[in-house]
Amino acid sequence: MRKITCFILLVTGISAFAQEQNYQIGIKIGPTYSNVRTKTDGANTSIDRNGASVKFLVGAFVDIPFRENYYFHTGINYRSKGTKVTAQDGSYLGGTPFSEEYNHESIQLPLLLKLYTNEILLDAKLFFNFGLVPEIVLNSSDEAPTNILIEEFNTFDLSGNFGGGIEYAIGVNTKLFASLNYYLGFFNQVKTQSTAFDEFSLKSNLLSLEFGIKF
Repeated sequence: MRKITCFILLVTGISAFAQEQNYQIGIKIGPTYSNVRTKTDGANTSIDRNGASVKFLVGAFVDIPFRENYYFHTGINYRSKGTKVTAQDGSYLGGTPFSEEYNHESIQLPLLLKLYTNEILLDAKLFFNFGLVPEIVLNSSDEAPTNILIEEFNTFDLSGNFGGGIEYAIGVNTKLFASLNYYLGFFNQVKTQSTAFDEFSLKSNLLSLEFGIKF
């Protein structure tokens, strides 16, 4: 009984603190456009990106104010993306270029600073955000069973984020928003590659158009 009482008091205290701090929670969804940056250290293998993939992102977040028009933005995103590459090596297929494609599902944990302007129109503000986004890869799958370049992908990445958008108030505590965000991956996605090719690296680029609501 004492544990239940302490738990209720703790929840009540956290709720009261949250209301006093006037934070807002929200959800978002939107399409993503992803491709990769490629690099190889050898002279025999060349590798380039082969187009981009259009997938989606969905997330939940909290905006926590720490001074007027300054917020800390964090939450959790589920996002999917694709890796499309074309490679060429003189020792494979007689030097004929070949293409491979992989799909990924990840969880992102954004840690962003979010800055608001004053109202530019009635009930409308612009905002800008930037920061770091750790990412945990849940699954990476081959689009074709003949893929041989990459045997295993890393399960962790870290991206830099910058973006911005517009937010429109439709009530006292309810706001709609639209934003455009760019995620620049810092780490090599490849954990284990085929030893038949020179060593190479793939780093992620992702652009997302996000729509959501805050309350």
